[in-house]
Amino acid sequence: MINFSQPEKKIGRVIYLKFSKEKKKNARAPLISFKYLWRMLDRKETVLLKKIIAANPKDYGKNYTVYHGITPVPKNIIALKNQEYFSAKDKKIIKVKTQFLPAPVFRAFSKMKEAIKKDLGATINVTSGYRSPAYQAVILFLILFENKWNLRKTLRRVTLPGCSEHGYPKTQAIDVAPEKGIEKLENFAGTKEFKWMQKNAYKFGFYLPFPKDNKFGVMFEPWHWEHLKKQK
Repeated sequence: MINFSQPEKKIGRVIYLKFSKEKKKNARAPLISFKYLWRMLDRKETVLLKKIIAANPKDYGKNYTVYHGITPVPKNIIALKNQEYFSAKDKKIIKVKTQFLPAPVFRAFSKMKEAIKKDLGATINVTSGYRSPAYQAVILFLILFENKWNLRKTLRRVTLPGCSEHGYPKTQAIDVAPEKGIEKLENFAGTKEFKWMQKNAYKFGFYLPFPKDNKFGVMFEPWHWEHLKKQK
C-alpha cells in the first residue's frame, strides 16, 4: 500500500495545477507521450508521479487488471470534432471536446453512428476515445488529488497507465453517450441507443466487455464499448 506524506501532497498540488492547465489548454493532450510528460515536471514531481503509477492494482482490490504495456500513439489517429449534445440541465447545446480514434475504429464508429441515426432518428457521441498511457497518468493523478489521495477509491474509477483499453488500439475502447444528452452515464443502460447497440454493435466490431454480473467482477459500464476488428 502506498502512503503519501504532507511534503508529497504539497508537491502534488503543483502537479495538479500543471496537469489541469494542460488538460484544459491543449486540445491534443490525449496524445501526449511520457517524454513530453516528464518535461512538464521537475525531479521531485517526477519521483512522486512514478511512485503512484508503480502501484499494484491488486493491493487496492482490483482483481481484474490486464497490463497491455506502454504502447506508442498510433500514427493513423483521427480527430472527432464538432460533436454536440443537448443538455437538459443547462437547456442548451454543449460541444464535446475533440476526441481521437485510430482510423479503423473511427470508420467503424462512423458507420455505426449513421446506422443508429437511420434506425432511431437519434444517435450517439464518443465522449472518451483514445488516450495515451501518459495521458492516462494525467487523468489518474487528477482524480487521485480530487479524491484526497485515496488511491483505492481512485482505482475503482480509473486504471493505471498501460492497463486501459482506451490506450490500447488492438482493443480500442470508446465511451459513448446519447446525442440528446444524459444526466448520468449509468442511465445510458435505459436508453433506446443502448438497446440498439446491444443488438447491433457487433456488426461494426464493437462489444460490451463488462455487462451486468460479468465473470470478471468489474462494475457494469453500459457506456464503455471496445472494438475488436483487426487494426491496420
